[in-house]
Amino acid sequence: MSQHNITGSEAFTKGPFVIIRAVKSGGFRRRRSRSIATYVVVAVLALSAGAAVAAFALGPLLVQANPAAGAQADATSAPAGPTPPVA
Repeated sequence: MSQHNITGSEAFTKGPFVIIRAVKSGGFRRRRSRSIATYVVVAVLALSAGAAVAAFALGPLLVQANPAAGAQADATSAPAGPTPPVA
């Protein structure tokens, strides 16, 4: 039984035989976590920018709705009494 793990064309390459003894762990994890953090930051910035644009675009509609409601409230309130004469 063979103890070698040779697959495909690895047995026929003319390059030097290299054995990797140790690989520093965590490099891929750090890169992945950094890219996920960047993705989250960009998503939050995009959502806040979208909310700001929506508020800016819909702001006039919201402002115009409030004075109309206030005018109706003033019309239904009791009229003010007569003003005193100015001396």
